[in-house]
Amino acid sequence: MASAILEQVSATAAGSFDDLVVSTPYAAGQGFPLFIQPKDPALRDSREAFGTWFRDNKERFDEMLAEAGAIVFRGFPLTDTASFGDLIGHYDSPKFGYSGGSSPRRNLQGRVFESTYTPPDQVIMLHQEMAYLPNWPSRIAFFCRIPSVTGGETFIADMRRVTQALDPALVAEVEKRGVRYKRNFREAARSTGDSWIDAVHRSWQEAFVTTDRSEAMAACEAMGLKAEWLDDGSLDTVYRAPGMITHPRSGDRLWFNHFATKTICPESIGQQRYDNFEAWYGADKARPYDTTFGDGTRISGDQINELYRVLRECRVGFAWSQGDLMLLDNYITSHGRNSYSGLRDVQVALLA
Repeated sequence: MASAILEQVSATAAGSFDDLVVSTPYAAGQGFPLFIQPKDPALRDSREAFGTWFRDNKERFDEMLAEAGAIVFRGFPLTDTASFGDLIGHYDSPKFGYSGGSSPRRNLQGRVFESTYTPPDQVIMLHQEMAYLPNWPSRIAFFCRIPSVTGGETFIADMRRVTQALDPALVAEVEKRGVRYKRNFREAARSTGDSWIDAVHRSWQEAFVTTDRSEAMAACEAMGLKAEWLDDGSLDTVYRAPGMITHPRSGDRLWFNHFATKTICPESIGQQRYDNFEAWYGADKARPYDTTFGDGTRISGDQINELYRVLRECRVGFAWSQGDLMLLDNYITSHGRNSYSGLRDVQVALLA
């Protein structure tokens, strides 16, 4: 049996790329993302053959990502968290992992996390992962273990298209001023009394995976964040980001910031949650986010609404199939999530 598998792997490795798989653009998204499905039986049936082929073609996939922005591998033998973790094991991890990240998510196994445990009725706005920090992943891998009954699509958008569609004056303003992220991490023992607000306003213990104040401060300093402790035991951080980025392969100049997700307003979190949010924080409590242009100027209502409009027009959402693997270029491709019903298990790994 073992020798038969090895023969399958060797035969698959010797085959040409186009003989082994079929690549199909997603028509509804005007060719975005690119779907790859197996033609070779070994790639369809043998986890070992698939893993070898996937590792051997890493450079090819990186080149394809720089052009396509997103690749979905469908119909390959990917069934569980362990096999997902093994499959992407040849990729390096970002230097700081998810330390300082803003989304509530549990670690599942090794470097694999749940994508988020944001409530299923909420739509997650499109964003490029961790653009609010000095260090971010260059690629992201998603694995669908269980698709939801309805909804639950991982929305994606081509940020080349988004950047071109935005008001040039807004893009120029971000280029000139940058973006300033002021964040507050609450003391874990100080609950807001609202489970949703508690999830948005992460504790420093959860965000930096420590209960030691000195370790949390050291993590901030290592990442390049200005940080200070407040009298209520919470931790304030400030980071000024460029807000735009140049793709390391293509040279494209791209929108790369979290104005869409780190601006708290009815559009981003819904009217009822916004009302609850404002009622809790008022004018005197430290808020989880305060996002402005780099000089402290606030983005206008018209500008943020324009950004939301363009993101909605550019987003693509396909229905997950069990076992799907999606690779994203984090510079080119933003991602979000549709609301859903039923059990949904989509897992994620951050790749350097």
